[in-house]
Amino acid sequence: MSNQEIKGNLARLLATENLVVEHKQCPTAMFDVDRRVLTLPRWDKASGTVYDMLVGHEVGHALFTPNKDWRDIADCPKDFVNVIEDARIEKLMKRKYPGLRKSFSGGYKELNDLDFFRIQGEDLGSLSLIDRINLHFKIGANALIPFSIEEKVFVARTDVAETFEEVLQIAVDVHEFSKSEQVMEAPVSAAQDSETESTDGEQSEQQEQTEAQVESSEDQPNTQGGASSSGGADLEDVRDDWYDEDGNLTEPEEEGGAGSQGGDTSETQRAFDSAASTLSSRHYGRDTKYIEISDKVDIDNHVVDCKVLHSWIDSQQHHNPEVYEETDGLYNEFRKKSQKEVNYLVKEFECRKSADAYARAGQSKTGVLDTSKLHTYRYNEDIFKKVTILPDGKNHGLLFVLDWSGSMANELLATVKQVLNLTAFCKKVQIPFEVYAFTNDWYPAQRAMDAEEGKEIEYEYYHQYPGIEKNKIYIDSRMFHLLNFVSSRSNAKEYERQCKNLWREASVYRNYTGYQATIGCGLSGTPLNEAVIMLNYIIPQFKKQNDLQKVNVCILTDGEGCQSGYGHEIYLDHKDEYTVRPRRIDYGIRLRDRQTGRVYPEFEYDTITNIFIQQVRDRNPDVNVIGFRILSGSQLQGFVGRYATYEGYSQVQKQWKKEKSAIIPNPQAFSALYAISNNGLDDTAEFNVESGAKKGEISRAFKKMLGSKSSNKKLLNSFVEYVS
Repeated sequence: MSNQEIKGNLARLLATENLVVEHKQCPTAMFDVDRRVLTLPRWDKASGTVYDMLVGHEVGHALFTPNKDWRDIADCPKDFVNVIEDARIEKLMKRKYPGLRKSFSGGYKELNDLDFFRIQGEDLGSLSLIDRINLHFKIGANALIPFSIEEKVFVARTDVAETFEEVLQIAVDVHEFSKSEQVMEAPVSAAQDSETESTDGEQSEQQEQTEAQVESSEDQPNTQGGASSSGGADLEDVRDDWYDEDGNLTEPEEEGGAGSQGGDTSETQRAFDSAASTLSSRHYGRDTKYIEISDKVDIDNHVVDCKVLHSWIDSQQHHNPEVYEETDGLYNEFRKKSQKEVNYLVKEFECRKSADAYARAGQSKTGVLDTSKLHTYRYNEDIFKKVTILPDGKNHGLLFVLDWSGSMANELLATVKQVLNLTAFCKKVQIPFEVYAFTNDWYPAQRAMDAEEGKEIEYEYYHQYPGIEKNKIYIDSRMFHLLNFVSSRSNAKEYERQCKNLWREASVYRNYTGYQATIGCGLSGTPLNEAVIMLNYIIPQFKKQNDLQKVNVCILTDGEGCQSGYGHEIYLDHKDEYTVRPRRIDYGIRLRDRQTGRVYPEFEYDTITNIFIQQVRDRNPDVNVIGFRILSGSQLQGFVGRYATYEGYSQVQKQWKKEKSAIIPNPQAFSALYAISNNGLDDTAEFNVESGAKKGEISRAFKKMLGSKSSNKKLLNSFVEYVS
């Protein structure tokens, strides 16, 4: 984990909320109290102590600074409010997290030693009141910042301020006092104030109290300051990068300078902010763009419900039913033969479920005497009846995500066979399920249905992107849909109709059928990533509808997804306005999830799908995502490198050569991952057992059948393992 990620996690922990943390090329840390976004510069030159101090400061704003426009309440400059508020939130942070006291005192000392406030050689008494207040609370009482008797009142009020309303009133009063002092008299000198303090008992008591707080918060090794003692980068080593030959900061001087009496600005704070920008390298890589999953996606715009889908398919089927006779005959034959596999799955499932329940069973005493043990009471205390408690198992559900792309043409029917077997199994053991096929081809069917219903069809220009949002992943409602082919919500008759229609559509691409695929159900591109993203919306709905605790998602595909996009804001010169257009997800972009607080590594060409799958699992901890990839032997190595590691790859190769399938160890994002040969999906080996056969005989017969159906072995056994 990088230092940036560590500090981002620290910020979220301190804030006790899932803050959005961004690392960008910016001069200083910032917190957007409205969007709850903490922006951290890439402080590659900052020590660990300084880094923690800066993070702690900004988290303080996140926790304690209200999101309100105070300008209508307080008539004073922004700098005055910022200085007083900084003192308040840092006090509250040190109170809430005592461990940060060392970071604040050590961090400010480290930076002051490097003259980040630009006060070296300055007469501290000549600084404006707001600047001296700023230095007092950041550097500490040991700096002996001079204050007059009247000014000490403002210091004391700042020290005890607890609310933002108090901060505003103090800022107003300090500003009014400063304006009056500029007219009436010059600021006191450091020497004069030192004499005053020596005779002023009240001030001495206050100073001693403040110094005691500082001393109690610092460890002995940290009293020397310096970056090297904190374990981070040595700031002295990079002093030359920040200062010129005369010892001045290379950043441009702020107008007025630190020694200016100024009126409406805190020159010390502006100097600090300017110097803090040098904690990041001048050219520290490219800036990072953060994108998110939209929370405004309407499922109905992308998911074609099974009732709508099959009504459309039925309405578009060939007027001559004879064209379906051969296809339907093959379907009926398949159904008859597959019953043996389905029944085996049911038996295996019940056995695994019973074994799991037994393993989790416990016994407890009832308090009722066991009369059969009463005669042993002289030497046995265990004479009470016991009861075995079987814990309730979790309710499972299953989602199938089927690749409906053009490259699946040769394997589609064989894959559909496996899906139909698994849905039949789910029906028998009453596991809720949904079968979705992802496609880019449905939109013409939707337009045709709208026209039939008399809906007004508006012409859509190419540059119109409905529902696009700035920096949100964009899923075009015209270009991506999930076809809900089969659903457990259907009764027996509807289920059979759905399975037959799915079989008919898949058969078009493998055999001569005499009919064509239904409009909207043709094979298309591979919007795999969009299908994974849609799981964020489908899974919660699926769990709620079926009262589920556990969901298993099976993704069956033969290749990589097409390029995905997000909403990118651009400026139109000819219109003098900004607009949002799709842009592909590419290098330099990171995904963040506000619900979980996770920020994922930068997208790369071969990591996009992994990142989206990991995000789904992070947001849904009770979800298994199981991948089944149909591929050739020449594609195996590249597939393993993209989705797993090469650890144990030699065993994968041996298993592949022997069985034409392989279990891929250590997947990066999938819960489990399987590679299946495109030549081994569809075979006709029989599973023959006599009625009343024993479990051992059933097992041997099934193993024999799976010897030629190696793909089935991986698919079916894995499925049972996850859902039992």
